[in-house]
Amino acid sequence: MSDAWLSAFKERLAASETFKKGAKSFRGSMAFALLPEADKGVEPRGMVLDLADGALRKGEIIQGPGPYEADYVIRGTGPNWKKLLSKEIFPVPAIMGGQLQLVKGNAMGLMTQMGSLQSLLDEAGAVPTAYPA
Repeated sequence: MSDAWLSAFKERLAASETFKKGAKSFRGSMAFALLPEADKGVEPRGMVLDLADGALRKGEIIQGPGPYEADYVIRGTGPNWKKLLSKEIFPVPAIMGGQLQLVKGNAMGLMTQMGSLQSLLDEAGAVPTAYPA
């Protein structure tokens, strides 16, 4: 989660017809928070996205543990975000199994937006990403 990564992600979303169609019914904000991993030198940070009608209206990286102002806040460790973006795990099972944590927002409401969320994650997974070792 860096400003350079977010810039590439924004460009990808703006160009993606799949995202525009998949997320056209979602209107709200989501935050994805990276939990700290002191042994790897990973500091906490989050990415807050304001989405509406298949478009990213605003996106920002926030350094530190939050709070992150968003309708939905999901947090996890770097390895679990990597698994999610590479489709080794999927959002609902990962949340239900404790690999990711929904810390703000209604789980049922999020489930009704799975198409929007998955199209967002598909585009995020296509952005070149360096993960801590």
